[in-house]
Amino acid sequence: MSTGFQMIQNYELRIKKEIKIKNKGFSLVELIVVVTIIAVISVVGMVSFTGANKKARDNRRQADLEKLRIALEMVRQVGTTYPSASAEEPVGLVPGYIQILPTDPKSGSYRYAVAGGQYTFTLDAKMEDLGSTNGSYGSGYNYRVTNP
Repeated sequence: MSTGFQMIQNYELRIKKEIKIKNKGFSLVELIVVVTIIAVISVVGMVSFTGANKKARDNRRQADLEKLRIALEMVRQVGTTYPSASAEEPVGLVPGYIQILPTDPKSGSYRYAVAGGQYTFTLDAKMEDLGSTNGSYGSGYNYRVTNP
Protein backbone atom coordinates (compact mmCIF):
# COMPACT_ATOMS: atom_id res chain seq x y z
CA MET A 1 0.00 0.00 0.00
CA SER A 2 2.84 2.31 0.55
CA THR A 3 3.55 2.29 -3.19
CA GLY A 4 -0.06 3.18 -3.99
CA PHE A 5 0.08 5.98 -1.44
CA GLN A 6 3.36 7.21 -2.90
CA MET A 7 1.88 7.10 -6.39
CA ILE A 8 -1.03 9.28 -5.24
CA GLN A 9 1.38 11.73 -3.59
CA ASN A 10 3.54 11.84 -6.71
CA TYR A 11 0.46 12.42 -8.86
CA GLU A 12 -0.70 15.26 -6.57
CA LEU A 13 2.76 16.88 -6.67
CA ARG A 14 2.86 16.62 -10.43
CA ILE A 15 -0.58 18.25 -10.75
CA LYS A 16 0.46 21.05 -8.34
CA LYS A 17 3.61 21.69 -10.41
CA GLU A 18 1.55 21.87 -13.63
CA ILE A 19 -0.88 24.30 -12.03
CA LYS A 20 2.00 26.51 -10.82
CA ILE A 21 3.57 26.47 -14.27
CA LYS A 22 0.28 27.45 -15.91
CA ASN A 23 -0.33 30.34 -13.47
CA LYS A 24 3.13 31.89 -13.77
CA GLY A 25 2.44 34.38 -16.61
CA PHE A 26 -0.38 36.42 -18.13
CA SER A 27 -2.37 35.33 -21.10
CA LEU A 28 -2.16 37.24 -24.36
CA VAL A 29 -5.74 38.50 -23.98
CA GLU A 30 -4.97 39.94 -20.54
CA LEU A 31 -1.90 41.75 -21.86
CA ILE A 32 -3.83 43.19 -24.82
CA VAL A 33 -6.60 44.45 -22.52
CA VAL A 34 -4.12 46.16 -20.18
CA VAL A 35 -2.19 47.77 -23.05
CA THR A 36 -5.46 49.01 -24.61
CA ILE A 37 -6.61 50.56 -21.33
CA ILE A 38 -3.25 52.31 -20.88
CA ALA A 39 -3.38 53.62 -24.46
CA VAL A 40 -6.91 55.01 -24.05
CA ILE A 41 -6.01 56.75 -20.79
CA SER A 42 -2.87 58.23 -22.40
CA VAL A 43 -4.79 59.58 -25.39
CA VAL A 44 -7.45 61.18 -23.18
CA GLY A 45 -4.74 62.78 -21.04
CA MET A 46 -2.86 64.16 -24.04
CA VAL A 47 -6.00 65.65 -25.58
CA SER A 48 -6.91 67.33 -22.29
CA PHE A 49 -3.38 68.64 -21.85
CA THR A 50 -3.29 70.07 -25.39
CA GLY A 51 -6.59 71.87 -24.87
CA ALA A 52 -5.40 73.30 -21.57
CA ASN A 53 -2.21 74.59 -23.21
CA LYS A 54 -4.20 76.35 -25.95
CA LYS A 55 -6.43 78.04 -23.38
CA ALA A 56 -3.43 79.10 -21.30
CA ARG A 57 -1.73 80.68 -24.34
CA ASP A 58 -4.99 82.44 -25.29
CA ASN A 59 -5.34 83.80 -21.75
CA ARG A 60 -1.80 85.14 -21.96
CA ARG A 61 -2.59 86.79 -25.30
CA GLN A 62 -5.63 88.52 -23.79
CA ALA A 63 -3.57 89.71 -20.81
CA ASP A 64 -0.78 90.95 -23.12
CA LEU A 65 -3.21 92.95 -25.25
CA GLU A 66 -4.76 94.44 -22.11
CA LYS A 67 -1.29 95.53 -20.91
CA LEU A 68 -0.63 97.12 -24.27
CA ARG A 69 -4.03 98.83 -24.24
CA ILE A 70 -3.33 100.33 -20.80
CA ALA A 71 0.12 101.55 -21.92
CA LEU A 72 -1.40 103.08 -25.06
CA GLU A 73 -4.03 104.86 -22.96
CA MET A 74 -1.26 106.28 -20.74
CA VAL A 75 0.51 107.62 -23.85
CA ARG A 76 -2.75 109.23 -24.95
CA GLN A 77 -3.22 110.81 -21.51
CA VAL A 78 0.19 112.48 -21.76
CA GLY A 79 -0.18 113.51 -25.41
CA THR A 80 -3.28 113.83 -27.49
CA THR A 81 -2.83 110.90 -29.86
CA TYR A 82 -1.84 107.26 -29.79
CA PRO A 83 1.72 106.38 -30.86
CA SER A 84 2.43 105.65 -34.50
CA ALA A 85 3.00 102.11 -35.76
CA SER A 86 6.24 100.73 -37.11
CA ALA A 87 6.24 97.14 -38.41
CA GLU A 88 2.81 96.68 -36.78
CA GLU A 89 4.21 97.60 -33.33
CA PRO A 90 3.64 100.79 -31.33
CA VAL A 91 6.56 103.24 -31.29
CA GLY A 92 7.68 104.92 -28.06
CA LEU A 93 6.10 102.66 -25.44
CA VAL A 94 9.34 101.13 -24.18
CA PRO A 95 10.69 101.91 -21.53
CA GLY A 96 8.53 104.85 -20.41
CA TYR A 97 5.14 103.16 -20.38
CA ILE A 98 5.90 99.44 -20.47
CA GLN A 99 9.17 97.62 -19.73
CA ILE A 100 9.12 95.32 -22.76
CA LEU A 101 6.64 94.80 -25.56
CA PRO A 102 4.81 91.52 -24.98
CA THR A 103 5.11 88.89 -27.68
CA ASP A 104 2.72 86.17 -28.74
CA PRO A 105 3.59 82.87 -27.01
CA LYS A 106 3.45 80.94 -30.27
CA SER A 107 3.79 83.18 -33.33
CA GLY A 108 5.81 85.92 -31.64
CA SER A 109 3.92 89.03 -32.69
CA TYR A 110 0.71 90.99 -32.27
CA ARG A 111 -0.62 93.49 -34.80
CA TYR A 112 -1.00 97.17 -33.89
CA ALA A 113 -2.57 99.77 -36.13
CA VAL A 114 -3.62 103.39 -35.65
CA ALA A 115 -6.36 105.15 -37.61
CA GLY A 116 -8.40 108.30 -37.62
CA GLY A 117 -5.46 110.66 -37.36
CA GLN A 118 -4.00 108.56 -34.54
CA TYR A 119 -7.11 108.95 -32.40
CA THR A 120 -8.08 105.27 -32.54
CA PHE A 121 -6.08 102.03 -32.47
CA THR A 122 -6.53 98.30 -32.86
CA LEU A 123 -4.52 95.45 -31.35
CA ASP A 124 -4.98 92.04 -32.97
CA ALA A 125 -3.94 88.53 -31.94
CA LYS A 126 -4.24 85.02 -33.37
CA MET A 127 -6.17 82.89 -30.86
CA GLU A 128 -5.92 79.10 -31.01
CA ASP A 129 -9.14 78.23 -29.17
CA LEU A 130 -12.11 79.27 -31.30
CA GLY A 131 -14.13 79.97 -28.13
CA SER A 132 -11.74 82.83 -27.33
CA THR A 133 -12.20 84.72 -30.60
CA ASN A 134 -14.31 87.81 -31.26
CA GLY A 135 -14.19 88.12 -35.06
CA SER A 136 -12.07 87.70 -38.17
CA TYR A 137 -9.64 90.50 -38.98
CA GLY A 138 -7.58 89.09 -41.85
CA SER A 139 -4.29 87.20 -41.98
CA GLY A 140 -5.48 84.74 -39.35
CA TYR A 141 -6.05 87.38 -36.65
CA ASN A 142 -9.27 86.58 -34.81
CA TYR A 143 -9.18 88.62 -31.59
CA ARG A 144 -9.20 92.41 -31.41
CA VAL A 145 -8.86 95.05 -28.70
CA THR A 146 -9.64 98.68 -29.53
CA ASN A 147 -9.52 101.93 -27.65
CA PRO A 148 -12.51 102.42 -25.36
